[in-house]
Amino acid sequence: MDREELLRRYAAGERDFTGIKLTGIRLSDVNCPDIILRNANISETSIELSDFSFADLRDSNMTRIRLDEVSLRGANLSGANLSSAIFSVPYLRDANLSHTNLSNAIFGDASFKNANFSHANLRGVRGFRINKCKGAIFKDTIMPDGTIRNSAIAIARRLG
Repeated sequence: MDREELLRRYAAGERDFTGIKLTGIRLSDVNCPDIILRNANISETSIELSDFSFADLRDSNMTRIRLDEVSLRGANLSGANLSSAIFSVPYLRDANLSHTNLSNAIFGDASFKNANFSHANLRGVRGFRINKCKGAIFKDTIMPDGTIRNSAIAIARRLG
């Protein structure tokens, strides 16, 4: 599927795009809140200046994706593969990142307030700052240095 078809179908009221392939495309100034991209392949895609709030991205392949000024507030990314992703000023407040592979991602100035990182893999992530994770949940989370964290909520609140 290409950008134009996705936007045309979304504008017509369609929300469920489970399993689609959107690899290597550029989505700029796209507003698709509540879109369902579960099990989608959107690897090597560039998304900028866009709103994907409350999107369902569970179990999607998002390797090497670039998110530049994207709102993923309340999005469900559980089980997604975001390895080597670049997060440049995205907004992930209240996002579900449980069981997500974020290994070797670059966080830039991302905001993860109240996000759920339970069982997520953050090994090798660059730019991770606990003060951007106020109220976040860490349970059996692999941190950038390889340690396992279960109690960062209190630390994040103190630093935030």
